[in-house]
Amino acid sequence: MRALSSFGTEFGEALTIVRGLLSIGQGEISQQHSEIPRVHRPSYSIPRFGRTFAALVLVTLTIALVLVVASLPWRELSSSGGGTERYYLGSWCFAREDYPAGTCVDYADRGAPLRDVFPQTYGLVLTALTLSVFELAFLLIALFSNTGRPGIRPGILGAGILGSVALLLAPVRLYFGLAGSMYSGSTTHNGVTYTWAESTGWFMAPYVAFFFLVATVVAFSAARQIKPIGSLRVSVS
Repeated sequence: MRALSSFGTEFGEALTIVRGLLSIGQGEISQQHSEIPRVHRPSYSIPRFGRTFAALVLVTLTIALVLVVASLPWRELSSSGGGTERYYLGSWCFAREDYPAGTCVDYADRGAPLRDVFPQTYGLVLTALTLSVFELAFLLIALFSNTGRPGIRPGILGAGILGSVALLLAPVRLYFGLAGSMYSGSTTHNGVTYTWAESTGWFMAPYVAFFFLVATVVAFSAARQIKPIGSLRVSVS
């Protein structure tokens, strides 16, 4: 019995020593972990970074698509005898015997409502382009600024909604501005039929406006979770 009692005492002391060593080891590991610089610690923000990257890509693509829409013809006049006059937002182009092929001029000398509607439509598209650039700027400020993000999310949302609405109104303005005028429908002159029709830019604009709105929603959501790069601090100890 005395031997068992002695063994029990020694075993208890051994357990006490082991527990003490384990507690010391855990304290050292915790202290070392707290001293690791933040940039060296494992990062679990991959989903956030992915959403931010997607927002940057979508907004950049929006700018590119609006530029494409602005550079495409929005209306064209074709004749049954062959040949097509293409009407861009900033000018109209034609090919005639007394002009070089592909000659383009502005709308100052054209009759109303053509000379009024096209510049107004062009202004709406340029407004959408400007607002898409502002949206990208707001997103970059949210990513790189170290002064916080007051007003960034409302700025992204406002620029995106106004830009997409402006781009959506552009084809509507062009269509109803020319409807019922001599620049719509078909006419026949000297046996040749001339037909007015919407062109590529007009058809593409609503789709780009919808894409603009989707990019805005993604950017607005990403801006809420972005941690500005300038606010990261490294602990050196």
